[in-house]
Formats: sequence, structure tokens, C-alpha cells
Amino acid sequence: MGYFAKQLSAQEVKQGYALLNLMEHLDREMDLLNQQRIRVGASSEEGQRLTQIKQSHLRKIQSCISELNTSGFNDWLLNQQPA
Repeated sequence: MGYFAKQLSAQEVKQGYALLNLMEHLDREMDLLNQQRIRVGASSEEGQRLTQIKQSHLRKIQSCISELNTSGFNDWLLNQQPA
């Protein structure tokens, strides 16, 4: 490969894993929101409210992805040797 990821501090690694955990949590919540939207109907008032929450979750996930990329965590993680 010839490319080496920069070394991250313990704090940066901890923050990267925290972002991954947050993304996983948001993804699970979005699954629940989708189930609720199906149950109440996407065009109902409650369905529209759930859609807004889902869109907010998507924006948060996009922010997490951006931070993982710019911090170098993704590159660092890809270069870790499996245990």
C-alpha cells in the first residue's frame, strides 16, 4: 500500500470509537423510527414529525463520518492489525 496513517493520541482514538458508537446508536434509533413511521403512516402528522427526527439523525451521522475522515481515525483504523 505504501501509505501510513498518522499516529493518533489515546484521546483521539477514544473519540473515534465514541463517534462510531454514536453512529451505531443513531442507526438503531432510525430503524425504530422507520418502524413507527410505517405504523402511523408517513403522511400523518406524527409520521412527518418522525421523518424530521430521522433527517436530524442522518445529519448527525454525516457529521460523524466527516469528523472520522478529517481526524484521520478512518485511516488509522484501516491500518490496525487484527487481534
